[in-house]
Amino acid sequence: MSDPFPSGLHLDDPAPGVARMRFDRPEALNALTTASGAAMVEAYCDFATRPDLACLVMTGTGRAFSVGADLKERNGLNDAALRRQHMTHRLGLTIRQSFDFPVIAAVNGLAHGGGAELALSADIVLAVPGARFRLPEILRGIMPGMGGTQYLTRAVGQRRALEWLIEGTEITAEEALAAGLVNRICSDETLQAEALEIARRIAEAPPLALRAITRAVRTGGSTDMGTGLALELALHQRLMASDDRREGIAAFVEGRPPRWTGG
Repeated sequence: MSDPFPSGLHLDDPAPGVARMRFDRPEALNALTTASGAAMVEAYCDFATRPDLACLVMTGTGRAFSVGADLKERNGLNDAALRRQHMTHRLGLTIRQSFDFPVIAAVNGLAHGGGAELALSADIVLAVPGARFRLPEILRGIMPGMGGTQYLTRAVGQRRALEWLIEGTEITAEEALAAGLVNRICSDETLQAEALEIARRIAEAPPLALRAITRAVRTGGSTDMGTGLALELALHQRLMASDDRREGIAAFVEGRPPRWTGG
């Protein structure tokens, strides 16, 4: 008998150094299940230990990125099973936030609830014109539990975040772009290609510098200026002593493409 609430997770490597995670339950608008939480934890653990990986692209199939938790499945879960489901998804997010490389969300449609939180927690967000972001948890008697209150507030400020969270407002792609939630709007036809092109450029970057910049930006966005500047200085000094720094200068002087080694 088939699982009525499968993970719907599809993984592939579309380019060297690039992994892609696609939510693939279009008939359920890519709703997240207990199985999808477990599958993401497993996938994230694999990604975190792959030395070749420089970027992860997350996207959906059909007309949704993901509408968040599958409420049909949740309706049949007792309190203990519900807590396990939630904590599995939170564990996945914790592992993903430890990545030392960027994550791109290619939002192909609806991004509601946990789906919006997955998108907002990415480092770079692309969206199609018909994309819609929404954190409607208050309408179900709860609140976002996958970082939504924190990611949204850091992106748009306290006043606007509080309004959108309390009202469960649906945000258009254009509003998300204006508010700083989205980096760029792409056509439906070019979204995947543009996401992969950015990912390929990231994968070609010098690995030590890529990891250092990713760490500095993520940490600096959630701490005070002094701490952020101290971290930047420490990372910069390490890079100044690297083989890649010497190779970058030599390649420039010799007029050739650099050959990064990560050393």
